[in-house]
Amino acid sequence: MPGTTSTIRLTPAAGRVLAVLRQNRGRHLSAGEVRARVNRSGQPVHLATVYRALQRLTAQGEVKRSSLSQNHAHYELAENSGVHLLCEGCGRLREERLGAAERMVDSLKRRLGGSFQVKSWQVQVVGRCRDCRS
Repeated sequence: MPGTTSTIRLTPAAGRVLAVLRQNRGRHLSAGEVRARVNRSGQPVHLATVYRALQRLTAQGEVKRSSLSQNHAHYELAENSGVHLLCEGCGRLREERLGAAERMVDSLKRRLGGSFQVKSWQVQVVGRCRDCRS
């Protein structure tokens, strides 16, 4: 369950990875961006270590992996759900929290009853940002 890391044993590196994602709440970071931020803390880690930590945190439900662009995955805290706006021109990614989307997911959860447990959700909208249109 997200937010229950006090009951989950984390390696020191995984703890630093999770701390970076918490400090960047609401942002979608690549593994390379996570590594760069961890390394700025003065305790460098290898990229393979970051990938292993992200994989473990994803399996534990703390982190969500999204393949929102075609060339790499993004990671964020599992508590973040929303509508992702992806610019196909520059690759910029934005998240919007829309009440209508949240109501749709709540309605789906009620309709599914106990037959399916929703852990997280996302909607992706692909288009062009204002800068790329001009």
